[in-house]
Amino acid sequence: MVAKAKAECHAQKCFFGILQSMIDAHSHIHVRQFDADRDEVIKRAQAAGITKMINVGFDIEGIFQAVALAKKHDFIYAAVGIHPHLASEWNEDSEEKIKKVVKMEEKIVAIGETGLDFYKNFQPVDLQEKAFRGQIKIAQKFDLPIIIHCRDAYKDVFRILEEEGMKRVLLHCFTGKMEEAVYALKMGYFLAFTGVITYPSAGDLREVAAQTPLGRILIETDCPFLAPKSKRGQRNEPSFIPETYKEVAKIKKMSDADFIAAISQNASTFFKL
Repeated sequence: MVAKAKAECHAQKCFFGILQSMIDAHSHIHVRQFDADRDEVIKRAQAAGITKMINVGFDIEGIFQAVALAKKHDFIYAAVGIHPHLASEWNEDSEEKIKKVVKMEEKIVAIGETGLDFYKNFQPVDLQEKAFRGQIKIAQKFDLPIIIHCRDAYKDVFRILEEEGMKRVLLHCFTGKMEEAVYALKMGYFLAFTGVITYPSAGDLREVAAQTPLGRILIETDCPFLAPKSKRGQRNEPSFIPETYKEVAKIKKMSDADFIAAISQNASTFFKL
């Protein structure tokens, strides 16, 4: 296993010229898809040059798993929240559990992912909005940023964020239109790009990235989902993130090293790492 990690590390050095320090701004390595090889996945992430990772719990059980991983590994931090697909989990008890764990655990650096999803509509709109507003209030109470999941709901997400006065916002896995990006950037929000930006069909998204100021960009895997082009169809994992970094660096007409340094600074600033 050590030899394999070294070989993969060498491959990444070849990929970037030198091994760089990357941050994965959104992963889910606590989920069952990683139960068989989680430790190996973490080793591969470090071998690939990932020096910080935000692991996001998105349900009540998952937030405690995410926190446990963060406590076990120095380079892993946690975000905690309830996904809009699971908005029915939001109630007084779950709210108090989230508040309690945030108060106790210093390695929690954000609330979320939360937001609205009108594409799959697994939960009634009123439940989604109630859970969303409740988590915004927790973020504000503890002075934490919020990580937003949004599909086919930008108008309502933006309205609620404005009504609640939420400022420190990351639009996770951004795949919206240019007009939505422009509005988000005007409001001071950050946009995170995943392996989706490497797909041949993602021309519009690459144009959004080209127009987004460098200081408002983060890079993430959203693993185990959305593996980049060369790994598409496979379970995604943090060690695949160099392909996304390289793609966006190309879009921004920057060297890999300069782009990585800028994104690392963005993530450190946004999450107060």
